[in-house]
Amino acid sequence: MTGIVIGNTLRTSWKQILYWGLGLGALGLYIDFIAMSPDIISGYADLLKSMPPAMLQAFGASDIALLTTAEGWIVSIFVSEAAIFLSVFAVMAGLNITANDEQSGLMDVILSLPISRSSYLLERWIGFALIGLGIVVLCALITLAGVIGMNVDAPHDVILKSILNLYPGTLLAMTVTCLLATALRRRALAIGFAAAFVTASYIFNVIGAAASGAIADFMENVSYFSYIHGEAFVVGTYDPADSAIVIGAILIGFVLALRNFVSRDIGI
Repeated sequence: MTGIVIGNTLRTSWKQILYWGLGLGALGLYIDFIAMSPDIISGYADLLKSMPPAMLQAFGASDIALLTTAEGWIVSIFVSEAAIFLSVFAVMAGLNITANDEQSGLMDVILSLPISRSSYLLERWIGFALIGLGIVVLCALITLAGVIGMNVDAPHDVILKSILNLYPGTLLAMTVTCLLATALRRRALAIGFAAAFVTASYIFNVIGAAASGAIADFMENVSYFSYIHGEAFVVGTYDPADSAIVIGAILIGFVLALRNFVSRDIGI
């Protein structure tokens, strides 16, 4: 690994950190602003009390009491919405690793250069992983700055940890998209299946958390959204094993994508 591809990826795509990070940061500031007023939070909580449990879960909380505190409000609302936006970025980044260049025919030129397929895929993955990290860190810092600047009564470490916990899920969605692109060979198919993966994972998380029974538990366990929610940091039940499971899935997905990319013909 020479680092040339990483550098080129960062040089051509670093602006995504600003676009996505500032956009999500603006969302965080808006949620911080609402969290300044206990009356507004209480009003939203009263409204959600009359809604089904699945609707409450869609807002990122399993207990209505969680939304009555400033930190619970910020973490539940922002993390649940940011996770969806970051999934969109992750799918786009996963396509940029190989599928877009292969679709345009540029991959044939790239692979004629003195760089192995494995090194190219690894460096492209690292490059977009760093961009994703920059986005998550930037939006976390902006949201935390809003909490501090607006004097919101919420523990800073809980806010920061909850938002940073979005990163493993972002990497997983990106890696799954990359895997689909190397396996299906067609960009349109990869987009469709990646979107289905994200959508199904979100629905499974909402239904699994709102319902009870073996099927509901299974649905929640297979959804990557259930491993990146910030509620655990608020109530103090965060388990590092959850992050370890996501990281393990990322490693498996990357190894499979690497195997596909190295062993098959490009552009066919």
